[in-house]
Amino acid sequence: MTKFSDLRDAALIYSLRSASIFAGLPEDELRQIAGYAVIKPLRKGEYLFRERDSAIGFYIVRKGIINVHRVSADGREQVIHLFRPGESFAEAALAGDSGYPADARAVENSEVILIPKQEFMAHQRDHIDLAWRMLGSMSQHLRVLVFTLDGLKLKDAETRFLHWVLRRCPRPLTHESAGVEIGMTKAVLASELGTRQETLSRIFAKLRDAKVLEVKQSAFVVPDPLALQEVFEKNLSGIPGGT
Repeated sequence: MTKFSDLRDAALIYSLRSASIFAGLPEDELRQIAGYAVIKPLRKGEYLFRERDSAIGFYIVRKGIINVHRVSADGREQVIHLFRPGESFAEAALAGDSGYPADARAVENSEVILIPKQEFMAHQRDHIDLAWRMLGSMSQHLRVLVFTLDGLKLKDAETRFLHWVLRRCPRPLTHESAGVEIGMTKAVLASELGTRQETLSRIFAKLRDAKVLEVKQSAFVVPDPLALQEVFEKNLSGIPGGT
């Protein structure tokens, strides 16, 4: 008879293999990691950790979406990134003792895999490949952060939103219609763009009336990406948008 622990390990190994940070690892290494990994369920709105909490390990999203953000002095939440299944986060916290650098909260009912710090660091000492994988993952996170900061430097919410859509548009330099999956609620998107839901709604209406963007239930449709690019460039040149 199959033991419950065997089923647990098989499910964990499958999830670890699907994570980009562990993709391609041999079965025996995945089994080792599964042996000390911990599955943590989270309800919608529940915090996984808060800024400056002691770092007990890093995480891989198994189900749902995790919102990693910081809160400014005036209480405004700025989303750093939304992590989805297969993505890992908080690896950098393992390198020091200052704790987690941001807050992490479940956007919906979610499940994450905790890779405990002490066990993973001991494992890593005998497996140099894991150290390189960690560096690669942190490098990817840095690129995401630079992209986020680039967007926030833009002068207004409309321009930031256009930047967000165009960076995700599969065919940005054509006249061919394209779809961009939203993957989050309007409230979360507004937070990621550093604005308010009401402002975002006005931006949607303005761009819809200009016939350069259609808002569907789970995606934006860009009828003509080059036309949207022109609106973005005009905004950059000084024509005011939302705030």
